[in-house]
Parts: sequence; structure tokens; C-alpha cells
Amino acid sequence: MRDILPSEKLLWRIEWVGGLLLVVMTAGAWIFFSLQMAVGVFLGGAIATSSFQVLKWQLRKAFQTPGKIPRKGGLFASYYARFLGTLFLVFVVMYYGWANPIAFVVGLSVVILSIVMVGGLEYLVMLSKRGDS
Repeated sequence: MRDILPSEKLLWRIEWVGGLLLVVMTAGAWIFFSLQMAVGVFLGGAIATSSFQVLKWQLRKAFQTPGKIPRKGGLFASYYARFLGTLFLVFVVMYYGWANPIAFVVGLSVVILSIVMVGGLEYLVMLSKRGDS
């Protein structure tokens, strides 16, 4: 088996699995339910994925210089600005009725599902490595 992934590869795999899940879940909602459900899944997944990407950018920016401690005020302000922006997008989608609420929540869960799937796979790899030695 392969070794446990370093953080950059692990992050790349989470992003890749999240994108794949978004495509598969959107197509599945369209095929099995309706276009409105597919739009809901897509909008939720797009908002969650973009929020995850902004969070990744914020953390890289804050911790890019080794040994330098980021300012707490700036870090918290940017974190809450991202959070409030995400909440605003969720509010707009729900207020104007652009998405079915259930499908929207399913789309919002794409990033969490990808983290759980990749984490579960890495856990199985660790268990198999422990059994080999």
C-alpha cells in the first residue's frame, strides 16, 4: 500500500473528491428528481466549495511565513467576513427561492462528505500499515 499523504496532497484529494461529488450529486438530482433539485444541489455545493477555497487561501496567507505569528485581529476579521459572506449567499438563495431547501442542504454538505471520505480512506491506510509491521 501507499504511505499516508502529506498535507498538500491530502488537501488536493479533498478538493478533487468534493468536485467529483458535486458533479455526481447534481447529475443524480437531475436524473432522479428534477432540474430544480439539481440547481439546489449545485448552488449549495458551489457555495460550500467556494467558502472552503477562501478559507484555504486565508489560512495559507496567515501562516505562510514560518516563525511569524499572524495577528489575531486580522485573522478573526477575515474569518468572520468569509463566514458572513457565506451566510449572506445562503440567505439570498433561500429568500428568493432559487433552490429546494433539502437539495440545497445536500449541496452544502459536499465539502464535509469529501473530508469524511478522504479521512476514512486515510484511516484505513493507517490501519493496514499498522497491521503490516
